[in-house]
Amino acid sequence: MSVKKWYSVFYYQFLVSCRLPESVVFTIILSPVLFIIFGMAFRIDEEYAKFFLPGMIGSTVCSDALYSVGPVIKNYYSMNIVRYFKGYPVNLSSLFVGFILTRLIFVLTSIFILIMISIFVFKFTPTAIDIGRYLIGTLIVFIIYSFIALTISFCGIKDNKDQGIIGIYYMLTIFLSDAFFVLSKANITFDVIGYFFPLKTVLIFMRGNEFSLLYCFAWMVFSFFIFYRIIKKIKLNR
Repeated sequence: MSVKKWYSVFYYQFLVSCRLPESVVFTIILSPVLFIIFGMAFRIDEEYAKFFLPGMIGSTVCSDALYSVGPVIKNYYSMNIVRYFKGYPVNLSSLFVGFILTRLIFVLTSIFILIMISIFVFKFTPTAIDIGRYLIGTLIVFIIYSFIALTISFCGIKDNKDQGIIGIYYMLTIFLSDAFFVLSKANITFDVIGYFFPLKTVLIFMRGNEFSLLYCFAWMVFSFFIFYRIIKKIKLNR
């Protein structure tokens, strides 16, 4: 497939996403608004913004991966839309790559706004190294939670209970991963349980602990392995 043809498909997917109000509001606008509200409510200063900003970035990426990747691709599969895609003059994989890139563009736009708010509202200016960690962490969170969302969605492909499970999992992830508050210091149990959610490990890396990157890669491999087993089982049963 030519690059021009692939770009045309990607451009079309991007325009379609831009025309969906919920896609723009929940991915690009909501997180910056919440950042400002929480920041003013809790009087975030420069020091706390250094902790709070990665948490906002991580929760934004986690939300988009859980709600915009897994359920959508599951619907493609369960409604046999994939079969119709095979008649398109492009590779099926290219359509999904275009979809993923579109989501990443939306996420990165939201992250850029969050960083601008941090600089101009809360007076915390991330260094180039900090921004590098944020970008790496963004990709890791998006990959891990996309596989987790796909696993949950395909496990609930028959009874459609995946949305409720994803909602509960997202809330537990945010509160137990020290995204906004250091809940782990309140009770050692919260600290131990928090490590069962990959966002906590990624946030530790984004806040300056490079050693945690090893655990991030381990989570990537593990999440892919679980999804691979689930999708292979579904194909064998069909």
